Amino acid sequence: MAGTELSGVVDEATFAREVAQEASRSSRETFACQDDEPRRPARNSSWDWNKICAYHTNRVVRIQDANLGYLYWGIVTLVVLYIQIVVFHIEGRHTFQEPGLGAVITKFKGKGFTADGKAFDAPDLRYPIIEPSGAFIMTRRVTVKDQKMGTCVDWDSPEHCPCGEHAVCGADNYCEVKGWCPSLGDHNIDHPPQGAVVEDILGLEEAVLMIVAGIGFPSIGKTFHVAGSSPDSSDLHKHITLPQLLELADPPMKLQDVAKSGCIIAVNFFWNCDLSWRSECEPKLSVKRVDDGTGFVQKRAKKKTVAGVETRDAVYMYGLRLIVDSSGIGRQISLVPIVIQLGSCLALVQIASMAADFLMVRMYDKERCDAYYRCKVVETKDYSEMQERLDLVGDQRSKAREMVQGGVIRSGGTGAGVSLGLGAGGRGNMSALLRGRNVGARSSAG
Repeated sequence: MAGTELSGVVDEATFAREVAQEASRSSRETFACQDDEPRRPARNSSWDWNKICAYHTNRVVRIQDANLGYLYWGIVTLVVLYIQIVVFHIEGRHTFQEPGLGAVITKFKGKGFTADGKAFDAPDLRYPIIEPSGAFIMTRRVTVKDQKMGTCVDWDSPEHCPCGEHAVCGADNYCEVKGWCPSLGDHNIDHPPQGAVVEDILGLEEAVLMIVAGIGFPSIGKTFHVAGSSPDSSDLHKHITLPQLLELADPPMKLQDVAKSGCIIAVNFFWNCDLSWRSECEPKLSVKRVDDGTGFVQKRAKKKTVAGVETRDAVYMYGLRLIVDSSGIGRQISLVPIVIQLGSCLALVQIASMAADFLMVRMYDKERCDAYYRCKVVETKDYSEMQERLDLVGDQRSKAREMVQGGVIRSGGTGAGVSLGLGAGGRGNMSALLRGRNVGARSSAG
């Protein structure tokens, strides 16, 4: 009987010790990853600058697969070429860019003649004489002299009968209103009224335009760049004839084709100046017709009084309306945009990693994808119920400690409590307790 009790006590003591060890081991392994990562060191009250200023780096998995390498480095090469060719060379995003402040001066020299020998000089042909953004050169003129106030059809905006207030129905079923008569307007300019004088200007092929264009970039430098001022350039636009200018248009035109109806010509000097290594810059010239074939005409009126009666001369002037503009961008290498573009390059390189990862874990066969997935991804234990597990481990350790230190182990076989406490003056561990119990059993048997 005593042997049975002793065996039960030893088994329960062993079980208690194993429970305590398991509880301690479980608490240590709670935050450990599956790949046996080292545990975080315990906190220390002293300052350890090696730990405080420690460097953290990413862990790299080297996948020995040629296809993944081809894909990754191919995309990296494309990104680098894009940044170097498109961003740096073509678009110039590595430079500081500033829109320029342009200015133009347009002068006209030449004479024209009518078929009856009447001469026109520059003040007659150009109206207005001073214009900051271009010039108008007359090629045809229609004049109605000595208009008087009366009632007639307004050929700028003619209306058919029936007529409204302040108008009467006149000949040809048109409304007549009070105005300068005979009327000259947009609707009868091709068939002007009787007495109108039509003059076609001839000899403009020898007329010369002098166009001076310049631009400045205040934030880049104090130099004001003038077209044709570079040592190796020749500015033909400073002395260019009207036929030469029309030949530069897109599409090319001839003076006799636009002389009757006129036209609007846009002359643009566009500057694209890289001022990083040099101070000279020359523009590109663009000449284009922008009136869609409708022509261009100006209206003038000159009033006079004859014998107390006020009259006027109405003039329609057709011609070339030149709109000259100077604009552009100045660039200079700057460190800030270079750093920004290099940062964007590094960000775009991540596309290569994303593409290679997608191929590695999605596009291969299942066995290889699973193997690569295990190399790339480290899965931890489920910590969603962490606090409950910690409480359970704590309860197990508390119960084991009570069983060991309290000196009472309950035997499931006998149903009686067996005291393992030390006698008076006794000290010892579990072995001493068991030996004391064994001696007591022998004394009882004797």
